Amino acid sequence: MITASRLASEKHIDWLVRAAVIAKKEVPKLTFDIYGEGGERAQLQDLIQSHQAEDFIQLLGHVKLDDVYTDYKLFAAASTSEGFGLTLMEAVGSGLGMIGFDVNYGNPTFIRDGKNGYLIPIDVKEEGNEAIIQRLADAMVQYFNHGPKKPHDTSYRIARPYLLENIQQNWKDLVEEVQHG
Repeated sequence: MITASRLASEKHIDWLVRAAVIAKKEVPKLTFDIYGEGGERAQLQDLIQSHQAEDFIQLLGHVKLDDVYTDYKLFAAASTSEGFGLTLMEAVGSGLGMIGFDVNYGNPTFIRDGKNGYLIPIDVKEEGNEAIIQRLADAMVQYFNHGPKKPHDTSYRIARPYLLENIQQNWKDLVEEVQHG
């Protein structure tokens, strides 16, 4: 499993770490690699160490991810306020399964619940962190133990409109439409 993010509190990477620790009990082969840098790095490292999870959760810093995504099966996102996230688009474009919160932006663009992953309902104001973390862990376990049959096919279909050649064609079509009215 992978996530790629700025390591900042609003990204809730700590929730993903805690959820991975819980999920590991039911998915023994689970590994979780975290790519990115930011102000929360030291706290995340301490959290990983406090759960004695260094053997399956790693902070790997900032790297060029183009060729990295294909080494994974699942991309996990825990932001509750993500917009149109570039890492979400890159992950779905690489055919990864996806889990993330069912928020107003970002995740629902790239996640088809039950098809290429799971959208997790969330109400930050009403729920405590432990309930949210447990739902993340449940989604991880569900994905790896009973997940969608062909998540990669769905992810590739979702990504198709965002491919460079399709965007270029859309711009050409728009320019032609404006010119010829």
